Amino acid sequence: MKNGKQPNTGNTGGQRLKNVLRLVASMKPYAAEMLGTIFSTFLKHAANIASAGIVAYMVALAMEGRLRDRFGLLFGWLCVCLGAKALMYYGEMWFGHDVAYRVLKDFRIRLYDKVEQISPAFLLEKHSGQIGATLMGDVEILEWFLAHTFGSAIVAVLVTLLLLAALGWIHGALSILMLAFAVFVSATSFIFQKRADTQGREVREKLAEANAVTIEGIHGLRELLTLNFLEHYKEKNREAMQSLYRAQITYSRRQGVETMLMQLCVGVFTVIVMGLAAVFVAQGLIPFALYPVVVMLSALLFSPLIEVCGAARNLGLVFAAANRLQIVFDTQPAVRDEELAVEAGTLAKGGLSFDKVTFSYRPELSPVLREVSFEVKPGETAALVGPSGAGKSTCVNLLLRYWDPQSGSIHLDNRNIRAVPLKNLHDMTCAVLQDVYLFNISVRENIRLGNMEADDEAVTAAAKAAYAHDFILTLPKGYDTVTGERGVRLSGGQRQRVAIARAILKNAPVLIFDEAVANLDTESERYIRLALREQLKGRTILMVAHRLSTIMSADKLIVLNNGRVVQTGSHKELINREGFYRDLVAGQFDTAGVLI
Repeated sequence: MKNGKQPNTGNTGGQRLKNVLRLVASMKPYAAEMLGTIFSTFLKHAANIASAGIVAYMVALAMEGRLRDRFGLLFGWLCVCLGAKALMYYGEMWFGHDVAYRVLKDFRIRLYDKVEQISPAFLLEKHSGQIGATLMGDVEILEWFLAHTFGSAIVAVLVTLLLLAALGWIHGALSILMLAFAVFVSATSFIFQKRADTQGREVREKLAEANAVTIEGIHGLRELLTLNFLEHYKEKNREAMQSLYRAQITYSRRQGVETMLMQLCVGVFTVIVMGLAAVFVAQGLIPFALYPVVVMLSALLFSPLIEVCGAARNLGLVFAAANRLQIVFDTQPAVRDEELAVEAGTLAKGGLSFDKVTFSYRPELSPVLREVSFEVKPGETAALVGPSGAGKSTCVNLLLRYWDPQSGSIHLDNRNIRAVPLKNLHDMTCAVLQDVYLFNISVRENIRLGNMEADDEAVTAAAKAAYAHDFILTLPKGYDTVTGERGVRLSGGQRQRVAIARAILKNAPVLIFDEAVANLDTESERYIRLALREQLKGRTILMVAHRLSTIMSADKLIVLNNGRVVQTGSHKELINREGFYRDLVAGQFDTAGVLI
């Protein structure tokens, strides 16, 4: 599937079965711990049944005046059963949750790795809140299945067989009656399964939408305040939460109906068993001492089944969550390493070229680039120039291989970048974008991301070259000041200077600046241009620029319009030649020299 296309993962019965099998397969590496869970759970129920049966039998013997002779033996076994029950309960919790949390850890790691592979194409279809809900919430939902459903279902079958054998030993009719009611209780969950799946899917979707609305409102809070749109957005948030509430309450009502039917079934069975056993005692078919045992076993009979069915009532949410996770896992990356990829050691000069590149973000849309061709020689500084929507940033995206073109090719040092491993390609390139992202770590560590082996002296030198050193020293803790999430404690210009310092420290053969000086004042921009020429001498630089001063500093201009290259040459050459660039400069640059 190209361009990160998502698979059509439906919620059919076959797909649900596949998702369940995949969940079971995910526990395979922890088979020993899973067997420990099943063993502990089975022994816990067995000990609980045995202790209840012993107590009931002791009560019956006491009523008959025969308890004294057997009290010591029965009491000893009762203590053993109670101790085993407590120990096995601990074992069940330990093994079951150990497996569940290990698998959840693996899922989260795999999900992040997968999102990294399929981005940014995948992000075009999803809000960050929806992705966050999948990475955390949907994975957490699986804990119900992994820790409380799969192993418990196996144990429920084993315990039911044990009780069938026990009641059958007392009287065959009791065993047959128990089997009939057990089938009915188990069938209740399956009767409601289709409705549970639909409602569970809706709950997970509404939750993801609610998360997306809330997170978007937090990220855009300043804009909402500035535009006086906050009250309208609050209403949108309330509507999202109300929609989530309606989905959740519908789901809960269906759960309530299931629970009611199960409890009604358990009550009816217990009454019938009590009456039938009383008849058998009156007819001498079973000893009186076993009557309390039968009543107690009938009460405990459905305990494991109710436990499993209780977890099964949440399978609608589990299947919905598993389906959403599988959509991510099954999504094919828009780009991938070719089999004959070569190491980057042979690519050191940094020359780059586009050869008849045509690209569209989606097949149904018109191409953003149409047969774009240009060349940037090693060590040359080139600027992509053109009005908004001309395709400048798309050229950058393709050079970084966020996407691959539908036709044509891009080369580094005369080698198709598809033949370069992605990791090596990213080692060779470094991009500074207009929307700079700084992590919630210190300024020093943010700069050091460009080269994790760099010492503090190299970090400082890079900051000085980017004209960031002076403002960093004015921060509360200097280079050790934490920038806050997305660098919120710094101004836009300060964030860009930190990002430029990061790029200088990386010292890659090819540097890409996509409006990297847009938030800087004219004087700072001039100093940084001069510093970059000195610090990055010999490096190939590709800029997306709107400032005339930045454009004029480039060795070569590549002029784009409507996705095509219409002119190439230096500023001096193009300004003295009739054509699109001269008209652009004359009519679309304001008095400050910014393309409008």
